[in-house]
Amino acid sequence: MNEQKLWDLVEKQKVCMMVTKEPNGAMRGRPMHAITERDAQEIWFYTRMDDGKSDMLEQDGDVCLSFSNEDSSEFVSLSGRASLSQDKAKIDEYWSTFVEAWFPEGKDNDVVGMIRVAVDKGEYWDGESSSIIASVKMLIAAEQDHMPDLGENKKVAINRH
Repeated sequence: MNEQKLWDLVEKQKVCMMVTKEPNGAMRGRPMHAITERDAQEIWFYTRMDDGKSDMLEQDGDVCLSFSNEDSSEFVSLSGRASLSQDKAKIDEYWSTFVEAWFPEGKDNDVVGMIRVAVDKGEYWDGESSSIIASVKMLIAAEQDHMPDLGENKKVAINRH
C-alpha cells in the first residue's frame, strides 16, 4: 500500500530536482521533467548527451529525485541508480513538441539521449492539507510544546521485479 501511494504522488507531479554527485564530491541539483513508468519502477528523463550531467552519471549513477507540491503539502524523495540510453524506440515513445524544443537538432541526432533511473527506495510526506492549515497546526503545536501533526510520512523500499 505504501509503495502504491508513493507512486500515486510521483505521478501527480511532472517536474523534480535530480541530484547528482560531481567528480569532486559536490552535490548538484537541477530541474528535470519526469516520465514515470510505475510498473517498471523507473523514472525516465530526456537529456543531452553532450552536457556535463551525462559525464557525471557515467562516473557515479547514484541519484536522488525530489518532487514537491507545496500547495497540497505533498513531497516525495526517490533514490536509485541512473544509466544513460540512446534507445531509439524509447526516445520515440515519449517524444513531443515540448521535448523537441530542447533538441532543435531533431530526435535522430546523436545528442539526444535519455536517463533511466531504476528506483530502489523512496520516502513521502503527505500533508493532506493546504499550507494555510499546516501553518495553523504549527502555531498550535508551538503553543502546546509538541510537534505538529502535518500528515503521513513513510519510508518505502521498492520491490524490484
